Amino acid sequence: MKLIHFLLLFLITFASCITTYRDYPQIEATSKPTGVSKNKLYYHLTPFPILEFGGYAALKTYFKNTASSNFSEAEEITDPKIIPPKGIYCKVTTQWAPVSAPALIFGYISIATVTFLPAWSHNDGYDVTYTLYKDGQKIKDFNYSPRRSVFLWMFALPVIWVNLFTSSEEEVFNAISTQFMEDAKPYLNQ
Repeated sequence: MKLIHFLLLFLITFASCITTYRDYPQIEATSKPTGVSKNKLYYHLTPFPILEFGGYAALKTYFKNTASSNFSEAEEITDPKIIPPKGIYCKVTTQWAPVSAPALIFGYISIATVTFLPAWSHNDGYDVTYTLYKDGQKIKDFNYSPRRSVFLWMFALPVIWVNLFTSSEEEVFNAISTQFMEDAKPYLNQ
């Protein structure tokens, strides 16, 4: 019986959250590469500093499958201090942009009241930097700053289906990575 109460409490608390993302590129991934580079792609993905909901996995999948198809071959580098002397190297770092202090306080109060009291935030998200190197020389930093809005309230449970029509963290990071490859094309083809 306690397990059923716990599951019900968990469902009400965390299933009544509506999340939307903004300030990210609205670009669709191309199905096939426009031109395969003769260079080898090296990449390093810095793990997220907080709990992630699909963004890091999306980056790994993008670089392993989609980005590598634009190059002769691809290899993940585990040590971020190593910069390969030949080829293209991309280092991806992600910093969390935290919620504001009032949003944090209302969030704690909302969770303490099992989301009976609402909480919201409009300014948390990520600052993502793609640092591009070619033949050991730094070329450019590409910065993207997607933000998300979160609304948490017990009585939002009947309209939770709205989340089906908003982008997920995974979709946001796929779009950012696709935009990065578009922005970096002039530097990759030199």
